[in-house]
Amino acid sequence: MEHQQKRYLSNNMKRIISALFLLPTLYIYIMYLPPVYFLIIICIVAFITQVEFLSMYNSNFISKYAFSLFTLGFLYTTYSYNSSILIHLFVLAFIVILILRLFVKRKTENALYDIAPLWAGFFYITVLISFLIKLRAIAPEVVIYLLAVIWGADSFALYVGKAIGKRKLYEEVSPNKTLAGAFGAIVGGIIVSMLVGVYFQFPVDIIKLFFTGIILALTGIVGDLVESMFKRDANVKDSGSFIPGHGGLLDKIDGTLFAAPVLYYMIKFFQIF
Repeated sequence: MEHQQKRYLSNNMKRIISALFLLPTLYIYIMYLPPVYFLIIICIVAFITQVEFLSMYNSNFISKYAFSLFTLGFLYTTYSYNSSILIHLFVLAFIVILILRLFVKRKTENALYDIAPLWAGFFYITVLISFLIKLRAIAPEVVIYLLAVIWGADSFALYVGKAIGKRKLYEEVSPNKTLAGAFGAIVGGIIVSMLVGVYFQFPVDIIKLFFTGIILALTGIVGDLVESMFKRDANVKDSGSFIPGHGGLLDKIDGTLFAAPVLYYMIKFFQIF
């Protein structure tokens, strides 16, 4: 018990130190540098997280790194706002996946199993993370808002779940997540949504910020569960060890991957901001 408490406190300290360094840096980077710098950091994050994802499924070196590098072209095209080219890139990505499997691994056994992680990784990471570029094109404040809500909800979920969580949320997928933690995530999402929305003076009333916080928090929970599903399938605890105290980079952005397209479509179709 004492050993577990020490380990918990150590992980908490790592989380706090990482957050104290990362959050102000990200804020300055997103808010004050030109959009092309945001594209650069998104490409770096996409490359690392896709390599982490493919590593969980033991993809070979060439497929893992070459394909992850290739998919950055999709992000650049998203940045240039040429939607017609994006369709062609989907087709090209599929062809590249097939060619890599055909020539890199000569055996025909498990061909579909080898192809599936590449194709899934492309949609799960590259396509979903591209919506952060779309949100940055609307306004840098929107990206800060999204990250703050998702990370705030995640933090509330962690501490509320640790304090009073007993009943499991979805034990088959994520044994450590509880209903209390999910409730904490929703409360955290609401609080951060309203605080950040007021701070940036978004042209919406507090009620919209309230419900947007709920929707994004719930979406973040689903995104977290999806990554947990992949990790349990691959029999790994963390996607990697990129950030001290947080696991892999994919572990940190799993909720954001799902929430980014949701927020984008809410803005486009429901004009919440």
